[in-house]
Amino acid sequence: MNRRDFIVGGAATLAMAGCAKYPSSSSTSSASALLVSMTVAGVIDPNSYYFVVFNTSNDSAGASGPTPVVAPPWGNGFVSGAATHFVEYHGNLAADGYEIYRFVAGTSLQQYTAVGVPSQVTTISSTSNTIQFRIPLSVLATSTILAGAITNIQINFLTTDRIPVNPQDTSPKLFDALGNSNYGSGQLNDYITISTTTGATYNNSYENIEPAGDVQQTNGSGGYSQYNAPNLDITGWSVQVQT
Repeated sequence: MNRRDFIVGGAATLAMAGCAKYPSSSSTSSASALLVSMTVAGVIDPNSYYFVVFNTSNDSAGASGPTPVVAPPWGNGFVSGAATHFVEYHGNLAADGYEIYRFVAGTSLQQYTAVGVPSQVTTISSTSNTIQFRIPLSVLATSTILAGAITNIQINFLTTDRIPVNPQDTSPKLFDALGNSNYGSGQLNDYITISTTTGATYNNSYENIEPAGDVQQTNGSGGYSQYNAPNLDITGWSVQVQT
C-alpha cells in the first residue's frame, strides 16, 4: 500500500511527556507568516523524509499536538496526536522538494491533501544540513479558525527514513522528533506551542529540548533503541513569527 492511499486504523505513538509552551496574551493574530528551519547533524538526504507538523488550535496550554508514529498499526506512517497541516521535504517533491498539506478534518489524520508550496524555500544541495521555508499564516487557517484569529499553534519537527502504512509491516524504522530520548524515549513528544500574537523567534535554546545523538530505531513491534543516523538527527530548529 502506498502511503498516499487513504488509511484506516490507529497509530502507535510514544507516551506523552509534556510540551514546551509559549503562552499568548492576545485574542487575535498579528503575524503574517512563519519562517521555519530545521537542522540535522549530517546532511539533508533527498531519499529520507523531513516534516514540520502544525496544529492550529488556539490552545495556549498546548494540551495536544503532533507526535511521532513509532510502531504498528502505523496509521499514516509519520505523525499522530493532534495536527491540522504539515510541510514535507523529500527529494521527489516539486518546488525544490517542499510541499504543504492539510489534513482532512474528521479522518483522524488518515487523509490529507496538497494545498500548495511555501512562499519561500532554501534550495537543498548535497552539502546542505538545513531546510528552511516561509509559510503564510493564511495557509494554516482551518474551517473554524480564520487566519486573523489564529493565536496559538503546536509544532513538531519529525524525520524518518521511511513511511510505513501497512499494519503488518514490522521492518525497522528510524525517526527523530523534538525531545530528549537520552532521558527516556517518552521524551520524544515535546512539541512546542507558539503564540502568533507578536513577532518573536523561538528556537532550540528554549530548554534545549532537542539534543544531538537521539535518533531512535523501532523494531516494528513497539521496542526501540538509539541509532547513529546523522542525516536524521535533528540538532536545531527555529520558528520566526513574522508580522
